[in-house]
Amino acid sequence: MKQQLDVVSDNRCFGGQQKVYEHDSAVLNFRMKFAVYVPDNLEGPAPVLYILGGMSSSEQTFIQKSGFQRWAAHYGIIVVSPDVCPRVTFGVEKNEIEAKGLSFYVNAVKKPWNRNYQMYSYVNEELPSIIQENFNINKDRQSIMGHSMGGHGALISALKNPGKFRSVSALAPVCNPSKTPDIQFILKCYFGDDTKTMEEWDATCLVADYKGPELNILIHQGNNDKYAEQLKLENFVSACEKAGIEISVNIEEGYDHGFYFISSFMEQHFHHHSKFLCGS
Repeated sequence: MKQQLDVVSDNRCFGGQQKVYEHDSAVLNFRMKFAVYVPDNLEGPAPVLYILGGMSSSEQTFIQKSGFQRWAAHYGIIVVSPDVCPRVTFGVEKNEIEAKGLSFYVNAVKKPWNRNYQMYSYVNEELPSIIQENFNINKDRQSIMGHSMGGHGALISALKNPGKFRSVSALAPVCNPSKTPDIQFILKCYFGDDTKTMEEWDATCLVADYKGPELNILIHQGNNDKYAEQLKLENFVSACEKAGIEISVNIEEGYDHGFYFISSFMEQHFHHHSKFLCGS
């Protein structure tokens, strides 16, 4: 049965409509919001690009701060950007994971997180099914990108689903969370002390076992990024080199981790995806 979507907002933007919807997620057992940008004058089923936000973000962050709509309209790409986590509170007050939305786009196995924190399944299964049912998209032409924690979500989604996404890109992505002490404590909430399970949700660890078509990976990171030590991009690059996986990495002079950086390179990322989604 077709799932009911409730319109939260609908705004004109760069010759298209930027909408936000709310629905009951069966996977997350909670109400979820996601944003969809639909350019005007699309000819037939359109390609779709999923954008995953970083910590302390929501479905509003990319649609308000990145300016991606200009390039989505230019290339004729429908863009979907979900909230970064279900906004559930387990205690009287929000803890750090709940307050900052630190889902890392994984499927938690430990209680109480396993009831709601199934963001990997939401992003890769439930949400695409909803988009396919309600929008005129070409399910064979989809790509994924993200920022920081969302970059990690984009990378693991592509690595765990060979051939599902035609291209993947990331802006300052978290690349090796199981080896990052500040992030390990979050993963332990979801998986306990099981290092092997953590590595199954770690982009750098997943690279070694990837078997599938070319991933078409593009990454940008600023050399003034104060989180560079936590991102561990160099570990991911090294793992790709060992596995023979091609990757385009761009270290940009003077840029930090925020949306001034993100908006500066949005055109390059849409151009990258357009080559695989639109043939342009």
